[in-house]
Amino acid sequence: MSGCRTNLNDTMKRLCCVLAASFMMANIHANPLDHGDLATFPTRDGVTQSVFISTPAPRPAWVIVLFGGTPGALHLGPNGATTLTGNFLVRSAQHWIDDGEAVVLVDTPSDHPEGVDDDFRHGKESFADTQTLVAKVRERFPEAKIALVGTSAGTVSVGNALERDPKIADAFVLTSPVTVSRKGDATVADLDVDGTQSRVLVVSNAGDQCPSSPADIAKRLANNRHYDFIEVNSSEGDRYGAGRCGGHSPHGFLGIEKEVLKAIQAWLKARPDTPPAPR
Repeated sequence: MSGCRTNLNDTMKRLCCVLAASFMMANIHANPLDHGDLATFPTRDGVTQSVFISTPAPRPAWVIVLFGGTPGALHLGPNGATTLTGNFLVRSAQHWIDDGEAVVLVDTPSDHPEGVDDDFRHGKESFADTQTLVAKVRERFPEAKIALVGTSAGTVSVGNALERDPKIADAFVLTSPVTVSRKGDATVADLDVDGTQSRVLVVSNAGDQCPSSPADIAKRLANNRHYDFIEVNSSEGDRYGAGRCGGHSPHGFLGIEKEVLKAIQAWLKARPDTPPAPR
């Protein structure tokens, strides 16, 4: 590795390389939120929902509720997510904290501990879980606005809440939205909520090669429903292999996380009380 000094003997060189590699791997897999509160509460009959809440201040202006992609299970512990940490929203959660917003990481419910499919995300049970968790968030942060933010399959969860109750949150953000069905599963392509009545933002990467989330269809959805639309263009990470729908790819905004989040944050703050005007 280039970080190893050339004047060390072979043994020290090898030790240097091992330590450096270990440090890099620790950073890659480090928990994006290492402080906060794990909360578990009942939702449906016999079912509980866990969330991890981290906030930089007791009264943040915004609470950002994050729904990760497939399979959605974070296996939350006292220090946050233990799985799916490479997901775009999960790995970049600290950026919201740094900007002053509170963050809520959403796990899958107790009756689906290993994950959920898009049909479940689109159903009444999933919405019931979201209703309860939003109510709990409002209890804790009564003065804050709430944004439901999803990425990839997580956009189906956010779209489900938006369609069933557009007033459940103050803003909705769909990043790399699932608009093309995978094996007949639910998508957000037919989302039937007018953006002139609700604040909705769609964010896509023109370099996204995941077949479930092409940027052109996301843009069409935004235009048809009067949603705001942000398009970026990057090519870092796995574009064509098995990981093209994963977090470490253009689908997951690899390498441009801060750019994307800053754009979303600017959108949230630009019009905090009024919906977007018709196009």
